[in-house]
Amino acid sequence: MLTDDNVYLFNTSFEQSRECLRKELDGCWFDHIPDIIGHEWGSCKKALELQSQVMDPLFTLELASCQQTIDGSSNSYSAWQRMVDTVKVFILHLQLKAFIFMGRLLEKPSLKSWSYSDLGKTSSRDASSASFGSEVSLGSGIPCRIAFSYAGVRDVYLVAAAQGISGKLILAEKHPFRSQRGVVIAIAPLAGLSPKIDKDHPTWLHLRIREFDPDFFKAKGNQSKVSNPPADGRWTLGFHSAKACEAAQLLILEEPCKQRFSVERMLAPLLREDYWGEIWMAEAIKAPA
Repeated sequence: MLTDDNVYLFNTSFEQSRECLRKELDGCWFDHIPDIIGHEWGSCKKALELQSQVMDPLFTLELASCQQTIDGSSNSYSAWQRMVDTVKVFILHLQLKAFIFMGRLLEKPSLKSWSYSDLGKTSSRDASSASFGSEVSLGSGIPCRIAFSYAGVRDVYLVAAAQGISGKLILAEKHPFRSQRGVVIAIAPLAGLSPKIDKDHPTWLHLRIREFDPDFFKAKGNQSKVSNPPADGRWTLGFHSAKACEAAQLLILEEPCKQRFSVERMLAPLLREDYWGEIWMAEAIKAPA
């Protein structure tokens, strides 16, 4: 039986876990949060069900909180681990709140996908489905140059586009026969690029590229930490003027906002104070008299 002090401490901890999840929306893996919630929901629920049979379920929450990644490193793999741990702790808090006040655990929520209002544009759809070697529209592209160690300096167009919770930064070379089309030669995730203009060369734009592939990690079924995660990639793009470089930086900062908007809309019900109460009310209305 929980005392008033226990409930107060739990609610305080719940608020902290929710705030930590909100902070991850500003991190470099915010676009993967909905997927991780869906992926981890079942395992968190199972862990609580097992603990409820042998000991206090709060033990699971305490253990998960102690195991959270606390790493000052700024690389994307460390950020990934922190985001996953943050999601797990939030799910455990949400489930325990339902268990405390409703007497049972919650089923996995259906996160509704939302899109930014202007994402129906052809150029966005074109870029969102792009792959290596495919063609994309260069209508919104910004011309620049990049030096590849294996292919030398290339004249390319930078195309950044978000659709729903997905986003890509594309480098495309102009098509030899179609002036408004380009052939994709490189793709990077739009989230986490952290574009910075070089202090000494105002026409250079530095980008950080997430090299760690969580989909490959999950496909292997390996839930332990990677012993030698790949280092983040680095791209430096050169533009014909400082103004063009600033425009590219602004574009790369603006497009992820559309992704973040979609993610925030998907997570909004879970982050509401009375989420579990809304579930209880909905079930009460459906229940036969």
